Amino acid sequence: MAGIWGSLLACCLLAWGCAAPKPGVGLLTEAVAVNDAGYQDYRQGKWNLAEEKFSQALTMNRLIDRQEGIAANLNNLGVIALKLGDFKQAGEYFAEALSILKPQGDPAGLCETLNNLGALYQAQGKLNDAEKSYQEAMVYARQAPPGPLVALTLTHLGDVARVRGDLAGALNLYEQALRLDLARKDRQGQAVRRERLGRTYLALQNYSTAGIYLLEALREFRRLEDTNGIVDTLDSLTRLSLALGNREMARDYGERALKIYEARRQEREAKKLQKLLGIEKGKEDKGR
Repeated sequence: MAGIWGSLLACCLLAWGCAAPKPGVGLLTEAVAVNDAGYQDYRQGKWNLAEEKFSQALTMNRLIDRQEGIAANLNNLGVIALKLGDFKQAGEYFAEALSILKPQGDPAGLCETLNNLGALYQAQGKLNDAEKSYQEAMVYARQAPPGPLVALTLTHLGDVARVRGDLAGALNLYEQALRLDLARKDRQGQAVRRERLGRTYLALQNYSTAGIYLLEALREFRRLEDTNGIVDTLDSLTRLSLALGNREMARDYGERALKIYEARRQEREAKKLQKLLGIEKGKEDKGR
């Protein structure tokens, strides 16, 4: 996701700013701080605040013509547009980011952007284009300095395999990613991979293993205060509870997920979950 690269980029910019003061360094430092604050808002599900901060940082980076910062802000804005279902705007942001990064040959930035572009294709149902974009991202991930990018890209490739129904292939890719997370002691990455593994075992009707992975992921996402991870896991736990025939638990998990979807204006996701739970919107509102 764009936030990972945005966070790494912010660290690089701060180091550059401290090591070599140049004209515009005040705006540079402020742009880094605002972008980082936007990333924290994004992790907590405060998308409107995050979007506002990324836009502010983009304006500052354009003023000082800091191309790496511009690309990072465009990526982050594109991810929010994608989450909100504005595919056209997301595509424009990612295309502009690529146009900046390709001449620079920045493998980390190119990997992140191609992963984001793949996620856009996947959201549009263009699985072949998504896989091609992720495979290209993997080439750059292996050229980049050690970090989370290989595990991230493996996860995206696993997502394509899962959507296609290749559940064994998806498990293999997620497990590869989890091993990398464990080696790096990356707890955020471990939580993401465990949620994906839980979702896949759920599809395989291996409910006990699915539950173990999903509950581990939920505990970690809560510790990290990662609302994006929390809502994904709550959604999966809702589906697991329904599969087990426990409608009371399913409604408990589902209503918690619905509050997050509605606060973030994710109407499509909210409607799908309401339909799954058999909740009629009007009746739900009256009951509150």
